[in-house]
Amino acid sequence: MGHLADVEKGYFSHLIGAWKMAVIFFIGSIRCIIHGVIPAVDTECAQSTAKKVKIN
Repeated sequence: MGHLADVEKGYFSHLIGAWKMAVIFFIGSIRCIIHGVIPAVDTECAQSTAKKVKIN
């Protein structure tokens, strides 16, 4: 598993991290869809979602 060695993580550590990111992006995408339909709602959805994702 070359990728796991590259990021220096074990399988489960990588799995949990990937799932956490997926949930953050999923919720952020729903927020952005709502903002697209109703522009006055959640005006900082994209910025706040990006701030939640921390890539080492």
